[in-house]
Amino acid sequence: MTSSAKSSLASRLDAARGLPGALLLTGPSEAALSEEAAALAAALLCPGDDPDRVCAACRRTAAGLHPDLFLVAPEGVQIRVDRVREALAFAAGRPYEAPRRVAIVSRAEQLGAESGNALLKSLEEPGAKMQWILTTTRPESLLPTIRSRCAVARVPEPPEADRAARWRASGFSEADASDLLLLEREHGGDAGPEDLEAFRQWRTAILESLEAGLRGGKVAALVFLAEALSRAEPPAAHRLAELLADAAVVESGVDPPRHRSVAGTLQRLARAVPRPALERAALRAADAPPDSRRGNRRLHFESVLLELYRARTLAAG
Repeated sequence: MTSSAKSSLASRLDAARGLPGALLLTGPSEAALSEEAAALAAALLCPGDDPDRVCAACRRTAAGLHPDLFLVAPEGVQIRVDRVREALAFAAGRPYEAPRRVAIVSRAEQLGAESGNALLKSLEEPGAKMQWILTTTRPESLLPTIRSRCAVARVPEPPEADRAARWRASGFSEADASDLLLLEREHGGDAGPEDLEAFRQWRTAILESLEAGLRGGKVAALVFLAEALSRAEPPAAHRLAELLADAAVVESGVDPPRHRSVAGTLQRLARAVPRPALERAALRAADAPPDSRRGNRRLHFESVLLELYRARTLAAG
């Protein structure tokens, strides 16, 4: 069974009373999955019908302190089987105060074979007073037997404006929020603030090499950049195409660049290289060979960057 989640499953499914006993939430954003799972748990454990979720039970659920709520999450690189066994013992008990009990298994793709198999019986027959909620951004990584025992609901990623507002509300600056959105988009939601510094360092390295080569006339900087791009993972290598496209956008003055926090550097590059050349290079950079055998990717990026260098030389007269 597969369904499309709307803005909030909790507000659509009769305060979650109509949910199947084992539900798998999937989607690109771990944060959105966590929010949805918490909202569903609050709806299930609320003693009344509190749409604002401000009653004592809802507040305890939000804090992870409700006696009828059990949370399972990875510890290190895997969900421990001992933690799953504790959840099974919890599931076998009677509710303390709510109509039923709820167990949330976050990042369920990190269930190992032993812990996953331990869950199967309870997922198949959870009982009338037990609700399992599993979340994952990678459902294909789950054991097929886990997937087959769960109803699946997809949780869409929240609109970018909402996500940016959430980052700002958490204390991040406007520039931080903008870069975090780019990170989420690049990694399908599987990234967060802990990855921000590496994201920015790599972007800075690309821009410094472009400035040295295209504004400073140092061809070697472009050759070294091509080598680094050839070794990078595809999402990181794609950063060159994004930045070149942004430089073309900055020059046109029509739309804001995606990488707004480095708009000044992008403007300097746009003044050095004609816009048509930037647009062509961005398209070519986005179409890199899938692997680096026989130096294919390195030669590809060298060709893109040296073509930009020639366009810059011609423009300079």
